[in-house]
Amino acid sequence: MKVSELAHTKEMHHAYLVVGNAGKGASEVLAMLETRGVKTAGNPDVLVLSFTELSVDNAREISSYASLKPLKDWKYLIVTFSRATTEAQNALLKVVEEATGNTIFFFSIDALGHVLPTLQSRAVAVSVSDAHMLSDDEDAKKEAREFLSATFEERLKMVEKIAGYITKTQDRTPVRAFAKELLEQVHTKGASPQALRDLLDAQGYMRQQGSSVKAVLGHLAVTLPRTRI
Repeated sequence: MKVSELAHTKEMHHAYLVVGNAGKGASEVLAMLETRGVKTAGNPDVLVLSFTELSVDNAREISSYASLKPLKDWKYLIVTFSRATTEAQNALLKVVEEATGNTIFFFSIDALGHVLPTLQSRAVAVSVSDAHMLSDDEDAKKEAREFLSATFEERLKMVEKIAGYITKTQDRTPVRAFAKELLEQVHTKGASPQALRDLLDAQGYMRQQGSSVKAVLGHLAVTLPRTRI
């Protein structure tokens, strides 16, 4: 789901992880809120904070604001950060769990892998308009179908796009989901044992942080048979 789609959501979740471009995420959230009829300029119920590296002290600042009651119906807290210590994220988790009612959090980050699983479990992940987000199950399934039905040239373009995302974010979670979906979809089509071995090997390589995502996917682009799924 994209941030913009939240403009038409009847009931919003209490916390969101806005993934794909931390700098752009905040502006897209503000635009979405405006579409929902929330005036964001000069509104004390809308606070935007930005940190290069979120610290425990920053989390305490966020907690202070989150503890306030909204002046109107809802309070919106938009927090952008590139990095966050484990201690800071644990403190942030506590803030999300203990905030007063009618507070909605938006944490804008570059990659889902930058956030602890415990914090991920308390929030809904959405993406900015230009994000290539394979981590969502439905997105991974769609990407796998497109990859398997694509021509060799089209596959190589997809490999370049995915590899570029991984290089930028250092988050391998999306490509692991992609490889898993490739295996499942190829298996349902009665693929050869060699194709299944290639995919199992690819999953193993994806778990190795130093392996080349581009090389692994490039090999699959060459070896996997073209299918219609």
